Amino acid sequence: MSNVIKRHTEIFVLAVILLTGFCQVGLAAECSMSITPTTITASQGDIFTIDVVADPAGSEVFGVECTVNFDNTMLKATEQAIGTFLTHDGADTIEVLNNINNDIGKVEYGEIRIGDPEVIGSVTDSGVISSIKFEVIGSGTCDLELEAMLANSGAQSIDVVVNSATCSVEGTDEPSTAGERTGGRTTPTAPEGQTQENNGLPGFGIVCSFIGLIAATLLVFRKELK
Repeated sequence: MSNVIKRHTEIFVLAVILLTGFCQVGLAAECSMSITPTTITASQGDIFTIDVVADPAGSEVFGVECTVNFDNTMLKATEQAIGTFLTHDGADTIEVLNNINNDIGKVEYGEIRIGDPEVIGSVTDSGVISSIKFEVIGSGTCDLELEAMLANSGAQSIDVVVNSATCSVEGTDEPSTAGERTGGRTTPTAPEGQTQENNGLPGFGIVCSFIGLIAATLLVFRKELK
């Protein structure tokens, strides 16, 4: 009987240990990128600023890329300022993407750290990636839809939770209906007989390409020095 009780006790202890481990995994912090504030209330003619913020939650970040999509019948992006997320420790960076395209309602930004990752390290603390200034030109309610990617020094993307935002113009209850809504934003419909042209810079993933190029260059230099 005592052996049976002992065996059951061992199984119970093992189950508690495993359950604790699973709970710790489930509670582990996740990398996130967010627009702050998450809710903007404005009036026509107002100018407001949003921040795109990254929280690596301990992951090592070497590059970042993000896109903010918005309703271009309601908002006009006027300026994008660089944040200090990748440079707060004094490291140099290079912008690989900085583009405002009000024709399609899109603001893009990409940045990577410059130098040997083994020397300058990566970023693990949260910070502001960029700040975007908008002018309210129409009425309604629209999403500020964030697409985002973090990358490590090996040019590998890091899983990230993305949090977007909403903008409402005071005195209006109905969403803006001009154009065709696509993916949380409104895209203007091209006049009949014309096609809508995307004048943006290269697509998502350009940051990983640049990091890969830098890594390959450093690898060649290291071989030459041996």
